[in-house]
Amino acid sequence: MSDPSEHQAIIDEFVAAIRPRVATRLAELGVKAGAVDESLMQGEEWLRSELEQLMRAPFAEQRRSPLELLQEAMRFPTEALADLGVRRIARDSVTAAALPGDVYGLAPASSHQLGEKAWRAHLEWGAAKAAAMQAVPRPVFGVFSSNLMDRSKFETTLPNWEVVNWRAVADIADPPPVCFVDLQASRADEAIVLLAEAGASVIAFGPHVDDFSMVRARTLGAKEAVPRSTVFRRLREFLPEIM
Repeated sequence: MSDPSEHQAIIDEFVAAIRPRVATRLAELGVKAGAVDESLMQGEEWLRSELEQLMRAPFAEQRRSPLELLQEAMRFPTEALADLGVRRIARDSVTAAALPGDVYGLAPASSHQLGEKAWRAHLEWGAAKAAAMQAVPRPVFGVFSSNLMDRSKFETTLPNWEVVNWRAVADIADPPPVCFVDLQASRADEAIVLLAEAGASVIAFGPHVDDFSMVRARTLGAKEAVPRSTVFRRLREFLPEIM
């Protein structure tokens, strides 16, 4: 959303949706309406602050949705009900897995359960984010590896990035600024030399016990050579910050 009024609309509608939602559930649980007032204020304040931070961030950096934040805000009245000794409700396995801490069913499964205004505000946010993500080209990095699990891990860890995958040295062309090379891949040494000569910042990775390969990778032109577990733990550190 580029219009500040649209930002404010989703913030206001989602914060306003907490009390009616909780009031309905309290009636179903047989709990007095005012029993969790203080916790509702805490939840509203927390949600407003989190939503304001979310809306200030570029769409590419918005890791959570307004609905997920509202669901988390329900932890305040949930804790209050637990302190009152209210008995937990029975939930099916699917619901319990999706929202494990929602033991009183306060959190909505969808924004449609929050009322027409909140639902439409959420739809507009989703549409604006989708349009923005399509309009702005995603940043790119390269991966030279034949390990399908590792290649998939790169993609799932950095969903806002485009990954160029190569399995053979002959496939390498127009490398992006940062490239990762699996030292266990066939002809990994050649890939490092080729990518480094093309001006790419090469991050080599392999088994933590293979110190010799790590040293050799650096001598061939790799900027860094690290164990496989380290490369995924520090993945974002090796890449330029998305602007």
